[in-house]
Amino acid sequence: MRRMSLWILSALLCGALCACTAAPASPDTASSRSAGQTLTGTCTPTPAEEDTNPDQSWDVPAYQPDVDTPLDYQLDGTQRTAAGLRHYSIQGYSMVYDPATFTRQGFENGDAYLAGAGNYLSVSRINGMDAATVRQGLILQENIPDLGQQVTVGSQGYTAHTLVVSPKDGIFRQFWVLELEEHSTLLVEQSYVMADENAPLYQALQLAMLATLTIE
Repeated sequence: MRRMSLWILSALLCGALCACTAAPASPDTASSRSAGQTLTGTCTPTPAEEDTNPDQSWDVPAYQPDVDTPLDYQLDGTQRTAAGLRHYSIQGYSMVYDPATFTRQGFENGDAYLAGAGNYLSVSRINGMDAATVRQGLILQENIPDLGQQVTVGSQGYTAHTLVVSPKDGIFRQFWVLELEEHSTLLVEQSYVMADENAPLYQALQLAMLATLTIE
């Protein structure tokens, strides 16, 4: 999967925002570097980066083990239920996923729920940038038409910007950008290989997982 460092994003944003005569506060450099894995919708976490250290939390509840939680989803016009697990992330959110289909891997600033190359849902916390800045950076990096779309997602109907990347190389990607607090953003990315025989299942489960997202 592709990677692009946040300093590249920051440079792009600086040029775009200066042209508009805006003067946003500079993001925290350390936070920006650490969040670079997923701003372009790509993450390659390794088992060594598993998020089992509660000391990395940002004023969120103490680490909790995954809890058995049914995951309802729709596939082929029928309602189905998977034996899911609710993961309580140290990034300040929880979400139900299907462990029979997705393998969860933690990395420094988030979690990836992987079903194979190109098939995943990732959730990243980006400190040092607000949602508007992250959204504009994605638009610039991915050449996404700025449609100004706002939607509600998650268990509490959180307001988010949604950005769809036109399918590239047969992969569909979509982003949701949620404002957590000032200069703190939660970025969710959905990705699946359209030609994969399991693509309908992956898409159905990813959307069902997103519907369970809860800010803790």
